Amino acid sequence: MSKTDSLHYQLCEEGAKWLFRQKWNYDRCMKKPCYKPENCRCCKKYNYVAVELCTWDTENTDVWGLGNFCDSAIIEVKVSHSDFKADQKKWHRGEVAENKGMQAGRLRWYLCPEGIIKPDELPEKWGLLYWNGKKIDIVVAPQPFENTGWADINILASLLRRENFPKKIFNYRGAPSTIKPQTINGIPAREYYKQSTK
Repeated sequence: MSKTDSLHYQLCEEGAKWLFRQKWNYDRCMKKPCYKPENCRCCKKYNYVAVELCTWDTENTDVWGLGNFCDSAIIEVKVSHSDFKADQKKWHRGEVAENKGMQAGRLRWYLCPEGIIKPDELPEKWGLLYWNGKKIDIVVAPQPFENTGWADINILASLLRRENFPKKIFNYRGAPSTIKPQTINGIPAREYYKQSTK
């Protein structure tokens, strides 16, 4: 974990905000040509984002996000070129970890100050984000990795445990959620279902 006043931690927070703000637009992305094809796969929505979460037997990422349709993403923050080179030697970057699904994030980015990492140095399928001191710019769009389910579920389970998500049976028959208050479009669920059956 980095110190809270370090550049590394600042970029972790900026990366988390950037990931949380990403939008996925069905009309734009599915019905029309992408407005920026070089950035394709970047405009997803990540509703749950964690910064520097340590988990057992899973890659400990700087930023991890989970969105709809099991879309997950990670951002690895690097503030020096030597740190980037050291990252390539991590066990979780190897083929064994990838085959076992121990690498998190279907989409993976490196985030660094401008110029620290060159696009031609990136590992296969990784994306690149630059921090210019004010905002994050997409330099290279990532390509999806496939076998990430085990690691992503492990991270999600860790989040649920840490946030004291209730341990109980969740019965969803006849209602969209067991978490109170149950509303659909601002209408209490029972009233909504009564209206829909008339």
